[in-house]
Amino acid sequence: MTLLRATLERSAATTERPRGIAERRHQLRSRLRNIEAPAPRALESGAGVLMR
Repeated sequence: MTLLRATLERSAATTERPRGIAERRHQLRSRLRNIEAPAPRALESGAGVLMR
């Protein structure tokens, strides 16, 4: 997750158009939050988070 956050700006700038960089940045941040939110509970229960 740390690596994804660290490269978020570059990822937003180099992903497909026609969306603007602000919209792509918002979508990437939103998706990261969706992954990060359940991760602590999954780890506590001995499970994991599947990323495809």
